[in-house]
Amino acid sequence: MKYLKLALLALVAVFATTSCMDDDWKDPNSQTSPYGNNSIQEDKGKLKTIAELKDKYEKQDGSVNYAVRIDDGTQIKGVVTGNDVEGNIYSQISIQDDSDKPGIIISVAQGGLSGQLQIGQEVLINVGGLYYGTYRSQPQLGVAYHDSSKDQNYPSRISRADWQNRFKVIGKPDASKIKVQVFSTNPDASKGELNVADLLDADVAYKYAGCLVTLKGVEFAMGDGKTTLAPEDEGKTLGYGVTRYFKGYDKTNKQIGIRTSCYADFAANLVPQGVVDVTGVLSCYKSSAKYNHTVQLALRRFSDIKASESK
Repeated sequence: MKYLKLALLALVAVFATTSCMDDDWKDPNSQTSPYGNNSIQEDKGKLKTIAELKDKYEKQDGSVNYAVRIDDGTQIKGVVTGNDVEGNIYSQISIQDDSDKPGIIISVAQGGLSGQLQIGQEVLINVGGLYYGTYRSQPQLGVAYHDSSKDQNYPSRISRADWQNRFKVIGKPDASKIKVQVFSTNPDASKGELNVADLLDADVAYKYAGCLVTLKGVEFAMGDGKTTLAPEDEGKTLGYGVTRYFKGYDKTNKQIGIRTSCYADFAANLVPQGVVDVTGVLSCYKSSAKYNHTVQLALRRFSDIKASESK
């Protein structure tokens, strides 16, 4: 009887363990996500479009660095357009929706975000208590950071624990949900394309800041077959990121290009030659209100550069 009782207790333990594992491994059956906070519920009264969020919290005084606290309970929803899949978009994701100013960058102190939030993944995010603002004029969401050396505030990285409690994954990734705005050197207005030169207009550039865009028919100024995208010795004095500009947009006050992290998987790749189409998350930067903005695209992966389809 003693040994029989021990055997029965062992069987109970096995079944209990199996039951727990079944609960833990529901995600492969798409019942729940192992990431984020599945208890978040959409609140129609608190849900804002990205445009509504920007309109409410952006400052109109020309400040290039600022941070404004977002009302408690505020939610936004969108589709992931950019992540760190090849190490270029570091500690950030970008999402966009269908509003008139649809994109925003979210700063998160966590690597490997692409494993949790793939391109095309819809997410619901509780942004209440976070800060909306700009860093060198680029709009983003994060926590408040004070730069004591310059007496300036701007949004910085959300802690990993806080971030995991703020987002909820909705459905499965579907990259076809992403609307990509096209800027072309020979725009087709019937397809809604704009001219690449339109990005020199600050109103246009900042409208699409944080959005996924494609520049069609551009050519790199340094596509000489020798220059690489982001050599570390060049980037070490530039925040370990290097910008390669396009021909015709590589001069002061007229700058459009791609910015590549020196730690990106493709940092050592040669700057592509010839006419290309480039897709990336658009950002705008300037160090002071007295300067014009610089337009930069952040590639998600090197294959975001393709031989141009423009005729």
